[in-house]
Amino acid sequence: MYTKHLANIKNLIYEAAVVKRMKRTGWMIMGDNDEGVGEHTFMTCVIAYLLTKLIQVNSPERSGRISLETVLVMSVFHDFHEARTGDLDKIAKFYMTRDQDRANRDIFGGIDDELLSTLDTYEKKETLEAKIAYEANVIAFLVELKLLMEKGNTHAKEWLTGNAKRLRLPEAIALAHELSTSDSHDWWKSIRKTLHEEFAK
Repeated sequence: MYTKHLANIKNLIYEAAVVKRMKRTGWMIMGDNDEGVGEHTFMTCVIAYLLTKLIQVNSPERSGRISLETVLVMSVFHDFHEARTGDLDKIAKFYMTRDQDRANRDIFGGIDDELLSTLDTYEKKETLEAKIAYEANVIAFLVELKLLMEKGNTHAKEWLTGNAKRLRLPEAIALAHELSTSDSHDWWKSIRKTLHEEFAK
């Protein structure tokens, strides 16, 4: 039993490496950016964690209902099926379908049924944890678009504005607004000031 489970875990790790290497195909239509699925997943996880904390501060009455572990598990694995289905951009979805439920079942079924159930819950977008993970996923996309805007991509603003409308949680909407109306280099503004003062000595 243990040996078989060990082999299954080994296979999942190698399949995770496939997800890490995959590129997000929608950027090819934009003609800019080269983001990988693994990079997007990392940003989704960071944003999901911080969005959860923001909700806990803003709505203490909801904070007890949120399982941070569930939010992060959903965020880590929300695109794992793309190892089997590939990443399907928005235009391709007009012409193609993919059975991501089957892909998830084939990947995790009988190996981690609890995770499979969590991913089913995520896809329904009904629980607060699923909504947080999903909207963190959207905000991660908006961050990439904002960075493209700052580099002069003239089409990025249209998609940032359009995709921001997918957000429903008040805290997610506020966070997206804050990100889209600020400078991506603000995080080290005080450090830059100190460095420039040192340069001038």
